[in-house]
Amino acid sequence: MRQLRTKKVRTLLILLGISVGVAAVVGVTSLGEGIRVNAVGEIEKSHDLTLIEVSPGVSNGNIILITESKVRAVSEYGSVVAPYTKDDYVTPNKTYFKANGISAQYMDAKDLKLEAGMWLEEGTYQIVLGSDIGEKFAKIEGAEIGNTIDARIRLYGEEGRAIDKDVTFMIAGRLKPTGTDTDDQAFMDMNIAMELTGKDVYDGIMVKLDKSGQTPAARTAIENLGLTCYSAQDEIDSVNKIMNAVTLVLAFFSSISLIVGGLMIINTMIVSVYERTHEIGITKAIGASELDIIRMFLSECIIIGVLGGILGDLLGVMFSFLIDSVGRPMLVAQLGIADFEHLTVINIQILAAGFLISLVISVIAGIYPAWRGAKLDPVKALRQL
Repeated sequence: MRQLRTKKVRTLLILLGISVGVAAVVGVTSLGEGIRVNAVGEIEKSHDLTLIEVSPGVSNGNIILITESKVRAVSEYGSVVAPYTKDDYVTPNKTYFKANGISAQYMDAKDLKLEAGMWLEEGTYQIVLGSDIGEKFAKIEGAEIGNTIDARIRLYGEEGRAIDKDVTFMIAGRLKPTGTDTDDQAFMDMNIAMELTGKDVYDGIMVKLDKSGQTPAARTAIENLGLTCYSAQDEIDSVNKIMNAVTLVLAFFSSISLIVGGLMIINTMIVSVYERTHEIGITKAIGASELDIIRMFLSECIIIGVLGGILGDLLGVMFSFLIDSVGRPMLVAQLGIADFEHLTVINIQILAAGFLISLVISVIAGIYPAWRGAKLDPVKALRQL
């Protein structure tokens, strides 16, 4: 501490070099973490984390179909299990749409809400439209709630020959917007859908759980049946992987400034060795070992690292708040994205990483000067008195 206080300006410059590098890493990392947290939050708002979508699987090159026995097996893992079919239809005006054959349980699993009209009745050729396809039908087909609409589905016989089947639906209702692919789909009674297509298997199953924490275990159990699962957690995992990689790259480039701080420490400590040659000679002459000399210099580096880490974390928090106060309004205004509370996120892990980086860089930078001082010949060093 006496040596560091003696060279106040030099020590201050070293601390600034280290702390600015740490602040850059902390600020950029908090930005990446903030973007990740906001992206995951948006997924959680727009998706149901208790919902698993099951589709046919593939095993050893064979397709595992969703039969009644598979539905019964899956029923053990969810509070609501709703199989469905999905087929493509087209109107005479070439308006293509997907029609899902569903049961009442499907509506509960997906939490579908009516905006207008009524829900379809079982055993009838009624359909309920998503918000987007409802608007498209109104503009292109002139079909509103209560009107009928003609559609055609193309099926394929055993020999692969195309068979077109015409059907007339009555529009019973329209759903509230959900912001998902549900808005572009139509829904009909599952028994009618299977009757029209001649299917004896399902295209998928919606599995609703009581708690989101049950999703991983239920998903694993269903996948063990040979089926494929999808949930909102897949999107969250993808976002986490991408943002972790982006944050790592940003932190790597921002940490280049730490190299400057490390070089400043190396330069200062080498100069210190030359300036304190006589001191080192006296110290070794009265019995100090090489390890004692190394510890003497490294202790100074540790002090610099600790002070630089603390100062760097403080500057990093200020840098993070600056990014948040300036960058968040700009993103909301320029990109037109939804407003969010914070653009950056500071947590104890980021601050601890910044502190450890400062400490490690300081110690590594001091190893060579310390070793060089320890190897000085005490006789030659004393001659410089």
